[in-house]
Amino acid sequence: MRSLSVAGLLAVLVAACTAAPVSTPSPTPSATAVATATPGPTPAATRPTTVAVVCGTISDFVGDNSQTNGSFVLNSPGRTPLKITIPAGRLGGSASGYVCIGVLAGVPYPLHDGFVPGGVRGLFIDSGTFPATTASPSPTGFVLPQACVYVVPPVVAADQTDWKVDCGGANNNNARGTLGPALAQQGWTSCGAVTATERWRKSDVMLAVIESSLAPGDYPRLTQAARVVSLC
Repeated sequence: MRSLSVAGLLAVLVAACTAAPVSTPSPTPSATAVATATPGPTPAATRPTTVAVVCGTISDFVGDNSQTNGSFVLNSPGRTPLKITIPAGRLGGSASGYVCIGVLAGVPYPLHDGFVPGGVRGLFIDSGTFPATTASPSPTGFVLPQACVYVVPPVVAADQTDWKVDCGGANNNNARGTLGPALAQQGWTSCGAVTATERWRKSDVMLAVIESSLAPGDYPRLTQAARVVSLC
């Protein structure tokens, strides 16, 4: 069985030893033992600038081959099962147990972009620790609720950073209602909603929640400005 080639995600092995971790998920009682996915990852030579990671237990595994995509489902308590597409020729083997994977944008499901080895600080989230997802960079001052996952690496521009999140099923039709309680619990104050967008403030930081268009491959979006011009 050949080793997995991971062109983007696993270059964070280099960065993980030197960079500060991304937002730390809130722990829950003792984590359970994790299973090892096979085949193992092959570190890449270049470092990605952004990354999105989702963790969970694999089910419904369908292997890929050189010409056909595969897929599997990631399961985590309190979250809608998330289907992942394995691009043809990407894995060429099997995987099972609890894993953390990098994801890329895909239609209709996110694309598998490699396994995160256990112990990679800030990216591998131990089983039983929630939320079972993270992104680098992550939103300042906000941790996603367990019901949601990052499904696309953040898009970092000079003036703002965007994250796309999947909160599952009907929740994606009402991202403001799904994310609002978590924002309020974490000390954010709503500035009110305008059309499909609601802006939130914490001290001098602003975060916008933007509803999905509901088109295939689109998801609710979080947007954080690099420089805040005005507060609500």
